[in-house]
Order: sequence, then structure tokens, then C-alpha cells
Amino acid sequence: MSSGVPRSAKDLLPVLIFLVTLAYPFLVYLNIDSVEPGWFGAALLVMAVFRLVVTGKNRQLSDWLITAVIALFCSLIIILESDILLKCYPVMMNIAMGLVFLSSLQDKQNLIERFAAAGGKQPPEEARGYLQKLCIAWGILLLLNGAVAAWTVWFASLAVWTLYNGLISYLLIGGFVVIELVYRNYYKKKHNIVDE
Repeated sequence: MSSGVPRSAKDLLPVLIFLVTLAYPFLVYLNIDSVEPGWFGAALLVMAVFRLVVTGKNRQLSDWLITAVIALFCSLIIILESDILLKCYPVMMNIAMGLVFLSSLQDKQNLIERFAAAGGKQPPEEARGYLQKLCIAWGILLLLNGAVAAWTVWFASLAVWTLYNGLISYLLIGGFVVIELVYRNYYKKKHNIVDE
């Protein structure tokens, strides 16, 4: 049963969110002196609500929690017109996502397993231990990334903040993805795990 949102919009949403997230530090860098922080907060809030709407009936508790945290954070940016809070958005997103990964370990399926199931693949039972450790690794990586992002907010220049949050952090995450994919193939061969 369709949730009422065209399938193409659901497919494009992750790409759109990734592109906006990628561009965010550069948009702040280029416009922080000419655009009030409240406008950034409003745009981020609209994007978070749109994401929740497009998720439709597949919403998980984590979707509601992330949207609530973003809504509160964006409301504070709008009300306080704070440049500091504006720069804290990557901090908040990294820490929130890191906590979501770690808290999902208490669920029947952790976040990695849910991603696999959403992609149409049911992970084999013998891969469960590996996926648990991978979920922990993602959680720790995102929390550490959030900590470094926080350092750039308080102790670095706007240019360094933009460079780290707009480029270096993505290169680090991309590097982690590549290393994990290589190790995953090795792990599957070593343990004779075949995808279903």
C-alpha cells in the first residue's frame, strides 16, 4: 500500500539530504555574514519535517526521535539567532546519529540490519555478530566525529570549521566505508558467509 508520496521522491530523498548536508558548511561559510541564522534554522527544520513525511508508514521510533531533536535544535537557532548554534548543527547530527546506532543494539534488529533489510537483503544469522560490531564501530566513529566538529566550533576559525565539516569529516567517513567493504569481503570468505 502506497503512503501517498511518489516512489521517486522517496528514492531521491537520501540523495537530496546528503547533498544539502554536504553543502551546509559551505553555505554557512559563504552566507554567515549576510543571512540571519534563523533562516538557516528554518530551512533545516523544513528539511527534517519533509524527511519524516516522505518516510511514510515506514517510520521507526528513531525517525521520530531524530526529527524531534532536529526540530528542537532548529527552533533554538531561530529563536536565539545564534551563529554558534548554526555551527553546532554538524555536531548535533553526528552525536545524534552515533547514539541512534548504539541505542539500536538494544532492538531486535540493529540499524545496520535494518538498512540491509530495507535494501531487500536479509543478513544471514552467522553475520549477526559482525553486524553488531559494525554498528558499534559506526556509533563510535560518529561520536568521535562529533567531538572533533565541536572542537572546530569553539577553538578553530570559520575556515577550519568549514574545511573539517564540509570535507575532511566526509573523507574520513568515506575511508571508513571503503575499509569496511574490503574487510567485509575478507570476513565473508573466511567464515563462508553467503548472502541470501
